[in-house]
Amino acid sequence: MLVSLETVPRNAEALVQTLGIVRNFPSINSVNIPDLLRFPLRSWDASASLAAELPDKIFIPHIRAIDFDMETPFPLAGFFRSNNISTILVIAGDPPEKAASHKIYPTKTVPFIKKLKKELPETRIYAAFDPYRSNIRYEFDYLREKEDAGAIGFMSQPFFDLRLLEIYAEYLEGKEVFWGVSPVVLPQSRNYWEKRNRAVFPNSFEPAMEWNVRFGKQMINFCKERGFNLYLMPIKVDVPAYLAGLFGEEA
Repeated sequence: MLVSLETVPRNAEALVQTLGIVRNFPSINSVNIPDLLRFPLRSWDASASLAAELPDKIFIPHIRAIDFDMETPFPLAGFFRSNNISTILVIAGDPPEKAASHKIYPTKTVPFIKKLKKELPETRIYAAFDPYRSNIRYEFDYLREKEDAGAIGFMSQPFFDLRLLEIYAEYLEGKEVFWGVSPVVLPQSRNYWEKRNRAVFPNSFEPAMEWNVRFGKQMINFCKERGFNLYLMPIKVDVPAYLAGLFGEEA
């Protein structure tokens, strides 16, 4: 089972902290790196820097489709190859808050995945998976389009209810899927997931570290038993404490 930890590349100091965390927790064998325009460090630059220090781990930069022109060759192909970036996650991408601050294109995810697969056939491409976007049938059809375009697997938004996860997992049995989980320890964090992402929380949910660690362990067992992978997204929490709760002896 692969366990991927999401880390935000705010600056060089954040990358050093990530290196320390990954070294202290051997169960973390992969790192996901979002591409956030409000920070100067792009996901692929952070990935190259981290991989140079930890060549035995898998680093997965997020690539925003709307940042690239479908009519020209992918400009990062040479950088990817020279820095051994062989695994990526393609997302649609949100427009910048200030329209003039960053050039974007009307590039859609599915044709962009197809373009990357043609120009970088050696690259392992994962596609984003949002169980809250619409309805189950729509999302499965969308995942099939991404798979047909060249995606080898999927990485999901976080789940907070195992019952909902089991429904999706039944239909994705045998696929390479990273199921997302994100600890929520503040009421405002729950409000964010519910309002912006339309996430579903069970009645038993508690905004406490203990509940989230318990749920995280259930997710780990679920992935191990069913042959899936895990995608950890610890936001606004003490990351080492959360991982220590999940993996115990590795703290």
